[in-house]
Amino acid sequence: MRAGKMDIVAGERHNRIRIDVEPELRDLVPVYIANRLRDVEMVRAAVEGGDFESVGRIAHNMQGSGGSFGFDDLTAVGVELERAAQDRNRSEIARLLLRLEAYLSSIDLVVPEPDNAAAGAGRLAMDATAAGVPVGEREQTDADAEILLVDDQEMNAVIMRRYLVREGYEVRWLPSGSEALTALEGRPLPSLILLDVIMAGMNGFEVCRRIKSSSVTCAIPVMLVTSFDRRSEILQGWAAGADDVLSKPVRRDELVKRVRWLLLHSRKAGRQEAGGPPSRA
Repeated sequence: MRAGKMDIVAGERHNRIRIDVEPELRDLVPVYIANRLRDVEMVRAAVEGGDFESVGRIAHNMQGSGGSFGFDDLTAVGVELERAAQDRNRSEIARLLLRLEAYLSSIDLVVPEPDNAAAGAGRLAMDATAAGVPVGEREQTDADAEILLVDDQEMNAVIMRRYLVREGYEVRWLPSGSEALTALEGRPLPSLILLDVIMAGMNGFEVCRRIKSSSVTCAIPVMLVTSFDRRSEILQGWAAGADDVLSKPVRRDELVKRVRWLLLHSRKAGRQEAGGPPSRA
């Protein structure tokens, strides 16, 4: 896969920063920038009210989503902002917000058309062999797979949903862990659950524990999606019963490969439990 080119021009300095952006994400970039400017105001209001937990949550989400678009500077600011929120350091938060606001406000997007749209679309299609799943197994796995995506950040959800819908999956999005648990009381159950860790209200670790502690839903594969890169948090995900842990920023090829793998093994386990013949590995 070769991503389309996007130029970012810092207005006053005229310094051009070239980044690679997935073609199907191009139209989301202006929306993403506008949302981050809105986050600046939300953080200011949260600090004024002494709500440093909300500041930390916004900063944490910024780390993952910024990388999806190639905005590495935003990821760096998110890391520093989360640390400042943990320290309840108002002056440092104010400094970082000014830095973030200046960066976002100076960006000018220049999006050239791809040289060969048809060829680009072809390169985006990931075949079964590249995903590590035999072709016959992929057809069986993808035929009726429905994925439940749980993330309180709509932009993150839109990105992952676009990646998966392009591969033929049906994706349902819910913005909170409590809504996901309520939905799992109904039928049909999803084939797989993608679950963000840092969410308002119930976090992904707790949602995963509840899913895995229920005899009705424990067999559903759960993939936690997180910006955490510390071993302790990753181990916490495994302890909660997660079948896989995917780090942000989410890369399309890695997401698709892991989803296919989890669905394949879930389907094999279901056949064996039902008394059918084991599938070929």
